[in-house]
Amino acid sequence: MKRIRSSHILVKLMLVIDFFIILCFVFVYGPIDYAKVFWITTAMATGEHQYFANIFYNEETIKDVMSNNYMEEITEDTDASSITIGKQEKVNSYTSVYEKEILEHDEDALYKLIEFKYNDFDCYLIAIYDPTRLEVAYNKKINQGRIVSEIVKENNAILGINGGGYYIGSGYPQGMIVHDGKVIYSSGTEKITTGAINQDGVLIVGSMNASDVKEKNIKEAVSFGPALIVNGKAAAFKGNGGHGLNPRTVLAQRKDGIMLLLVVNGYGRSLSWKGRGGVYLTDLITILQRYNAYNAVNMDGGSSTTLVIGNKLINEPCSPINKNNQHFVRSAWLLK
Repeated sequence: MKRIRSSHILVKLMLVIDFFIILCFVFVYGPIDYAKVFWITTAMATGEHQYFANIFYNEETIKDVMSNNYMEEITEDTDASSITIGKQEKVNSYTSVYEKEILEHDEDALYKLIEFKYNDFDCYLIAIYDPTRLEVAYNKKINQGRIVSEIVKENNAILGINGGGYYIGSGYPQGMIVHDGKVIYSSGTEKITTGAINQDGVLIVGSMNASDVKEKNIKEAVSFGPALIVNGKAAAFKGNGGHGLNPRTVLAQRKDGIMLLLVVNGYGRSLSWKGRGGVYLTDLITILQRYNAYNAVNMDGGSSTTLVIGNKLINEPCSPINKNNQHFVRSAWLLK
């Protein structure tokens, strides 16, 4: 009798496993393209996990998906003269609830944290009222990582987010790192998408290298991308933009000079068949436009996405290899 029951349980278990395998097969190779596009673009947008796309799809399929999901790079230069620094007028009425969230704050506040959800993921928007107080911090051993909370503490900063990207193989930063007007590191002469703050506190977004630092009067800068909004004009996308669904970090600025730091969570360290979660780049633009971002650039995201205020980790990074639940980064933006 026990053998019969055991056999029945085994059969049921095998049926469940078979059903799950068939379900996965239909999900990956079925008639609906969403799963294929989601999986490939999300994997290809990462620095470490592009091989996940090759697990299920051949090179031709990957190439076809990526050719139908991409972002048209913004080639326009940032007009620094369109940004007003230090003249934020107090208003009694607001054009939207988002405008009220930004502009309604204590008179002596250096920043304001705004929390909300987008597609069920936690989002954190920091409004910085004096953009000249934002600085870049970096590691003395430039090809080795540190966690953001350590960088914040060592620099006596009020808060910090992760900054530019880095090359997986060598560990060295992408593009350049600039602090206090000095080029701390440069990966070469190639112009790479960069988020830079000039001596006046204006965010400059675009392709740059070390030769642009003096010409554009840059004080702080790290490289990553893509540029999302330049001079109020949002980037154009085909499909989902080709950068997949991931946790995100963004540096942006409004016309009134208020700097915006946006951090969007994924699933954290929880495992999910949906990947790491987060948002598409198109979603970032939707969020940023709500808060009237005039210039915006995507920073390193995925497992690097981190927000620390004081000695507290605010978001939940998704890095499986970490220290104090944070990924190792090469640079950070700090409010001092």
